[in-house]
Amino acid sequence: MFVRQYEVDRVGAQRSETAHTRGSGSVVLVQLLGPVEYRAAGESPVELGQARQRCIFAMLAVSANEVVMPDELIDRAWGAEPPQSARNMIHSYISRLRGALENGGGGAGATLRRRNGGYTLEVDPDSVDLRRFRRIVAAARGAADTRTSVLLFREALDAWQGRALGGLKGEWAERTRRLLERERVSALVACHEAELRLGNHLGLLDELHSLADQHADNELVIRNLMTALHRSGRRAEAVEAFDALRRRLADRLGVDPAPQTRELYARILRGDTEVVAVPSAAEVAPTVPRQLPRGIRCVGREQELAMLDGFVTADDGRPPTRVIEGPSGIGKTALAVQWAHRVAHRFPDGQIFVALHGSGAEGRQGRAWPGARTTGAPRQDGPPAVPLPAPRAVPARERAPSADDVLRFVLRSLGVTVPRTESDPVAFGQRVLRELKLLVVLDDLASADQLAALLPGPSAGALLVTTRDAGRLDGLGGLRAVRLRELSAQQARRMLAGILGERRVAAEPEGVARIIELCRRTPRALSEAAEHALVRPCLPLADLAEAMAAGAVGAG
Repeated sequence: MFVRQYEVDRVGAQRSETAHTRGSGSVVLVQLLGPVEYRAAGESPVELGQARQRCIFAMLAVSANEVVMPDELIDRAWGAEPPQSARNMIHSYISRLRGALENGGGGAGATLRRRNGGYTLEVDPDSVDLRRFRRIVAAARGAADTRTSVLLFREALDAWQGRALGGLKGEWAERTRRLLERERVSALVACHEAELRLGNHLGLLDELHSLADQHADNELVIRNLMTALHRSGRRAEAVEAFDALRRRLADRLGVDPAPQTRELYARILRGDTEVVAVPSAAEVAPTVPRQLPRGIRCVGREQELAMLDGFVTADDGRPPTRVIEGPSGIGKTALAVQWAHRVAHRFPDGQIFVALHGSGAEGRQGRAWPGARTTGAPRQDGPPAVPLPAPRAVPARERAPSADDVLRFVLRSLGVTVPRTESDPVAFGQRVLRELKLLVVLDDLASADQLAALLPGPSAGALLVTTRDAGRLDGLGGLRAVRLRELSAQQARRMLAGILGERRVAAEPEGVARIIELCRRTPRALSEAAEHALVRPCLPLADLAEAMAAGAVGAG
């Protein structure tokens, strides 16, 4: 009865979706989950040009409505050895694609624009099949009841019209295709689990066998197959499926099946008629860390954020390690945290923040403002550079963590402990991280070893590093660096106005200019100066600037 009703509900949902898609002449479809295509509703596919030009379109469509920098397009299209004319060729491809989209869409639909030094494909997110697939899968995972969840999963999976990025070749296409296939399998496994809870074990057997043949090492797939076989009265085959999995894991990885799989096997051996595909979420859900500090909006860093967005692949086809470099107080951590919050939704397996104290814990009490004069020194026309006090001795609790400390902290954040019998903790950690959609932020890196312990990093995740000196990472591959500099005077004024209010800042332009000068346009010093002013609402900003210059108001 369930199978029949499910099919009725599913057909109804498909008809509703089809009617919605075809009912508007302005709807645009960007197809990535199959042959790469672009079309307006009711029209034939737009000719996107030769193979590499189609690949450029797909790169922009995968990151729809996000800025992709030209260097990233070059890296993805040609890898480590692009031709000298690569940049000109990118410009040419973009120009032809822009014309094709304008002619094919009648002025509506997807638009290719230049923004913040890069390119962005502006389009309704729901008009991109990949974005729609991800949205519906998220809705299915959060559905209030199991039947609705199944219908939504099936609707999402129907978006797949064949192999993702069909017709495209090259390292970027192959790697992206593998990542998208993992997303499809993850959604299909979750759908199977929900259908098994509804008792549809007979109707799933063929699909489960096919999926198990393709993903023989995936324990979630095998657990679902074991459950369906046992419920269908085929206990011997369920036991054989477990034995085959155990042998493969032992031969390939030297590990045993997970406790949940072994428990399911034991229940099948006992003849438990109430076998379920997976235990309750509380029993098996991995720890999902959400460790990002509270974010603040960085002023004047729009281009740097766009560069971080654009770094998608390294030379080896894996996600690059993003590096934010700059001197003390320039806003490295603030930018890292803002970007991490901005993209956190891409990393459902968690976001981990590791404070590494690479610069040492500098004594900040009594520190002079960057542009302040020392006590008793004659005032000069320009703000002299005054060296900060030497760093104090760092207590043991503040010393930089070792590479092993970093690795174990990341694993503990995920609820994983390195076994005492493990002879190679780094290799163990890399196996754990390999398939996770995880974001790890290493703030104030102390040494290359701290990063190397996590490399090559999650194949579907991201590593983000802040450091004063990216030179300490020489020798590590796959890095993409953003160098931060001081703000412009206008950006510094915007920052003060954002904290103190436009009215107060506009009322004292000379005092504001002097504060900006004393802070050397560095975000941390400007923030601290604004905090002094914020708690003294009646204090003229010119008086605050004079006190800062004289050292009467300390920095930090």
